[in-house]
Amino acid sequence: MQRMAVDIARLHYKATSGGVNRGWRRSRLGGSSGSHYYAWWAPSGAPPLKADAAFSAPAEAVFLRDIRHHDDHSPLGPGLFATDYLPLTVNDLRDNEYAPEPYTPAQSRFAGARAPVRVLRGHPGSGKTTALLLAADATGANSVLYLTFSPELAALARDYFDRFCSASKTFQVATFPDFIGGLQPWRPTLDTATARQHFRRDLANYSRSLGPWSGQLDALYDELHAHLAGAALPEACGRFPAAERMLLSEKAYRAQRERFLGSGAESALDAARRLEKAGGGPLTDRYFPELALAWRGAQALTGKTALRQEVPGYGCIAVDEVQDLTPLEAYAVIALAQRVQRNGGRPVLLLAGDEAQTVRPTDFEWAWLNDMLHSSYGQPQDFKLGVNLRSPRRIAEVVNRTWDLYQYLEKRERPSGAGISGIEDESPDQILYVAAARSEVATMIRSLSEREGVALVAFDKTGLPPEVHSLVLTTSEAKGLDFNTVCVLNGGELLSAIVDRRQSNPADQLRRRLAIDQLRVALSRPTERLIWIDAEPSAAAVKQVGMLLNPVDGRGLPPMSVEALRASLDETELQAEERIQRCLRDALQYLAVKPDLAWSRANQAVALLGNVASPDAITDTAARNATYLTLCEVCFRLAARGQKLSPALGEYNLYQGAADAASNAACREFSGAIHSIAAVEYATTDRLNRIAGAIQAITRAKAQLPAWFLIEMSARTDTWLQELDKHIEAGENALTANDILPPFFDAMGFADADARRGKLAHRAVQILLKQRKYSAALTVLDGMRDAPHKLIAECCEQTGEFARAAAAYLQLGDSDKALHAYRAAADFTSSLSLVRKIGDHPARKSLEWLAEIDQLVNKRPDNFSRVMHPAEKKLLESVLERGLGVQKKKPAARKKAAPKTAAKKAAPKKKIPAVKATRPTPRGKKVPHSPWF
Repeated sequence: MQRMAVDIARLHYKATSGGVNRGWRRSRLGGSSGSHYYAWWAPSGAPPLKADAAFSAPAEAVFLRDIRHHDDHSPLGPGLFATDYLPLTVNDLRDNEYAPEPYTPAQSRFAGARAPVRVLRGHPGSGKTTALLLAADATGANSVLYLTFSPELAALARDYFDRFCSASKTFQVATFPDFIGGLQPWRPTLDTATARQHFRRDLANYSRSLGPWSGQLDALYDELHAHLAGAALPEACGRFPAAERMLLSEKAYRAQRERFLGSGAESALDAARRLEKAGGGPLTDRYFPELALAWRGAQALTGKTALRQEVPGYGCIAVDEVQDLTPLEAYAVIALAQRVQRNGGRPVLLLAGDEAQTVRPTDFEWAWLNDMLHSSYGQPQDFKLGVNLRSPRRIAEVVNRTWDLYQYLEKRERPSGAGISGIEDESPDQILYVAAARSEVATMIRSLSEREGVALVAFDKTGLPPEVHSLVLTTSEAKGLDFNTVCVLNGGELLSAIVDRRQSNPADQLRRRLAIDQLRVALSRPTERLIWIDAEPSAAAVKQVGMLLNPVDGRGLPPMSVEALRASLDETELQAEERIQRCLRDALQYLAVKPDLAWSRANQAVALLGNVASPDAITDTAARNATYLTLCEVCFRLAARGQKLSPALGEYNLYQGAADAASNAACREFSGAIHSIAAVEYATTDRLNRIAGAIQAITRAKAQLPAWFLIEMSARTDTWLQELDKHIEAGENALTANDILPPFFDAMGFADADARRGKLAHRAVQILLKQRKYSAALTVLDGMRDAPHKLIAECCEQTGEFARAAAAYLQLGDSDKALHAYRAAADFTSSLSLVRKIGDHPARKSLEWLAEIDQLVNKRPDNFSRVMHPAEKKLLESVLERGLGVQKKKPAARKKAAPKTAAKKAAPKKKIPAVKATRPTPRGKKVPHSPWF
């Protein structure tokens, strides 16, 4: 029920067909006792609910109709809306009055704890992310920062916070690189894969003279990444000393690694020296770009360099997959918490991960992370999750058995803790082992890649035919994802290398540890079927793999042929709805790693919907909209990242495809926003106007903006705002910006929206005052929450609103200026009252005298004008003039007119060359006059 409220589009279900049951969705219940039961449910607008004209279904509601055994397919009608359903809101689901909370006791303990620093350790599939989301909300913090490595997991977190948490709180969700990159202006020019290739290329000529690293360039790269660059911190923290540059000093590196590597430590330093001498910029920038980004972000947070903008006062900072952080990156998180603390806050720090699931070379250990936390921020409280909630029993048992592989490492290199997780899910699963001829591999991979819900994962693609590399995921690409079926390719070679003690090398320990971690990651991805495929494995590999997959009978799981695998898979016939779900899930999970495959899967899902007029089409409105929105997401995110589809797929306009898909999903305003964004991207002229138009279009589409869009656009919109800021002083731009940007901040869900609004308003007021547009400045000030009274008073004086100016000066405690404003407004009563409170003031005697005159005038007889003689009235006028100090001058005598003379011819004026006026520009730079409208 919680997932129905949070991410219904990602909730797996089986379809029903035939008669009255067509359109009900069936989702299997989990746990040890629920795997044979299904929840029957449908969203508003589904066929079972529309079939009965008397059933009045509110829009966007979800109806849970029944819980049934998997064999029960008896007819099920929608029932009566008024009497057969109990309405539940999100608030009801957050309370356990109607049903138990959907969390394990261990997850609830972590979320309910009060320690300011909490660490959550969990095995694959144990629910770490779920517990972290719950804990971040349960802290009660008004502002939460949630960091993760996967854009897909970031979108899930955004959905959870938006739909299941209080609207009064602000939640900022970002991927770790995007957040760190936003702290300072530097950007890497290479991705990690390309940087690793350059590393191999630049050391290729020395590969035989690197001591223990000879022929082990990948292992050397991992060592330098984890320890020489990854452990270089701008300031000392825990067991790590301060580094003067983006690398550990040679002395510090030897102290940390010589006892583990022996002569390998000096050989690693020698390799680093050779790379540095090659030139081309700092070594870390060239080969470890993500670490160079983290170094600069950490420096900005510690005050060594300038921050792009001050970080908000987060009350909670939550980090998922913390095992993929090097010490430097972990320090950046701690430095962020310290920065908030220096600004007067004390954020709760929540870190979740699994020491045995590293897919990046970090050599992560809970020990050094706890040291860093204890020495710099606070003593962490440890929590553990010990039950595998994702994988069914047999697959979970395989994951458990991989823990035994750590015995082939030196004891100091093994992860800490116990590696056996509990298993509760008794749902049916399948494990297959295939031994294929090398000639069959390419064809088999292509065939498997065309199946919905199937992912192919390889530890090393070099052993695969080059033409299928684009269809295969690496373990780092598969991290954080899960698929119905996972095919592990050529894992036998990796397993043999792990268990072969003859290949043990002190310099290769990190590489072997990483290999075991990657094996655990790959094997924990499937939810129903695991297929292990080896190309012509050796007899030893067949035995090792067979015993890992099924050691029960002492012989291990025997391999099957490719034909037997094909026959086994063909026996499973899925209905269109389930095929669509698998396509959609594949599209989202392949998006970041296999763009062509993601786009193809999304279009495959749309094709499976069928023409809505066809009797065989999927008529479920919610299902059709979800399918089109997934195609929209794939197209837009690829376009926004500047990625292009392969030429074989044709010249496809991804922005146009995204807009069309959004329109087909009945999100017309969202479609318009996408068109506006595309106009900005393709603009060669009038870019500022197009940016302003896109901002307004996004604001209008606020109710239709999905979470993934907000995350994808966060970096883009910051660039837009910087461009607008450069031209904010031109024309009416300051006033326009103050009109269109504040609602845009809310639409984008910026965590610091209030701070941005305040900063923008102050900037606009200063510009308008400089331009002497006092009325416009007053309009902006009226919209500010805590507008400066001094500026209000100044603007009111300039616009003639003296009474309001006086009131503002009084709030500031400036009685003299308030009196001046009252007197300018001719408010004698208020002026006299205030001057009496002031006491000693030069104007008091005059005002008191004027008050006496006023009182005397009020005593004038009613028949004064009739009885007074004109001479007496003239006398009264002179008295009043004397009282005001006025003396009338006698009229001057008229001069005699001068005689007319001939007019002299005027001398020609000297011609002055015209000079084009230009506005003063800061620092000598010319600022073009670029009004946005």
